[in-house]
Amino acid sequence: MYRLGILILTSLISSFTLAHPGHDHDSITSGLVHFFWVLPAIVAVGLFVYYKRKVALMSKEKSQK
Repeated sequence: MYRLGILILTSLISSFTLAHPGHDHDSITSGLVHFFWVLPAIVAVGLFVYYKRKVALMSKEKSQK
């Protein structure tokens, strides 16, 4: 699961993936623009992992009682 997450993340932040003509990757701000484009996906994955861990912890505590 961890390796799959790394693979997905690296494919999303690759600066040359699916670049079309006129897509300026030489600009100083291109890295920042791409980061803000990918940021919602990073936040969504973080929230998903947080929720899954919280549910697992709650079920573990419930089974111990």
